[in-house]
Amino acid sequence: MHTSNAHSWPGIVGWSALSPLGRDRQSFIDGLVNGRSGQPVAVSDGTPLTGYLVDARDPAELIGAQGSRTVDRMTSMVIAVTSSLLAEQAAAIGDGRSGIGLVLGTSTGSINSITEFVKDTFVQAKPYFVKPADFPNTVMNGAAGRTAIWHGLRGLNSTVSGGHVTAFAALRYAARMIRRGYAETLLVGAVEELSPPVAWAATKIRGGNGVTPLGEGCVMFLLEDQATTRRRGRRPLASLVDFESTVVAPRSGPAERAGALAGAITTLLARSGTSAADLWAVSLAQSGNADLDRAELAAIDEVLAGAQPRRIVPSRQIGDTFSASGAFQVAALLACAQERSQPPGSRLALTTSLGFDGAAACALIRV
Repeated sequence: MHTSNAHSWPGIVGWSALSPLGRDRQSFIDGLVNGRSGQPVAVSDGTPLTGYLVDARDPAELIGAQGSRTVDRMTSMVIAVTSSLLAEQAAAIGDGRSGIGLVLGTSTGSINSITEFVKDTFVQAKPYFVKPADFPNTVMNGAAGRTAIWHGLRGLNSTVSGGHVTAFAALRYAARMIRRGYAETLLVGAVEELSPPVAWAATKIRGGNGVTPLGEGCVMFLLEDQATTRRRGRRPLASLVDFESTVVAPRSGPAERAGALAGAITTLLARSGTSAADLWAVSLAQSGNADLDRAELAAIDEVLAGAQPRRIVPSRQIGDTFSASGAFQVAALLACAQERSQPPGSRLALTTSLGFDGAAACALIRV
């Protein structure tokens, strides 16, 4: 993920979240910094997994009854978080909403919508007796497209998928689009929905090796290029500094995964001229898979030996949110940064992640 001209990376000027800690950003901040966790409940009768769920089972609870009849739950999460963020930023955005683009990270879109639609092709009177209005919910970019239509966003619209490192890929892609002049302002984030099919799949992937409950939620950030931020007379809450990623074979052991992540972190710090002692905090994924978690900690310990940055692990309070985990890790940094007296942009923080597929990624952020 090497990119030059790091000085021109855009900044995060606003963000919002929907999580098991509450339906807005402040609920997430309060819950995170006060050590509060969501309430894990059984995801389905068919699996032993428990999960942290958002306190809203019906899309109408999040976006209102009007227009929600054909909106699935995952899409309603994105629409709701985007609504909060756009409303908060309305004064700064002014009449420029239509030019804003959207970059959304997700695993596959709504697995629940996909399985329900496929089931209908078997259980309805004939295979073609399905609800046509439900089909858009089965495609991966359905949530991003529906959210853009809902809010009148006519800028670029992209969906990014990359497993546990999805949010890092989405942020990097959005930043690159801004730096290359394809956009001035972008909404970028990630979403994950926890449903019985997801719980079943997680059971198969984890193979009984999961110790962290599953989670769900959505985080959206508002990214601007530096010139736009200055023109609007404000300063960013955080600035993206750089990204790095690598990959190992999916069946690699903890030692190989730790070495890959350690190498990525070392490259990232060296390229940005940052030492381990410069880091204020590191936000870890700790997805709940014992091998991945052990490898992530080993990589951090190796590279940051002797340094003692604050360690932040949001998954301990909201569960493993899979493709949205990186977004929650960045949000956790922003939440914890509000506790201190230093102005925004005064400290460097690291975020890290490892995926079941062998991906390893990290990001450096100034908060």
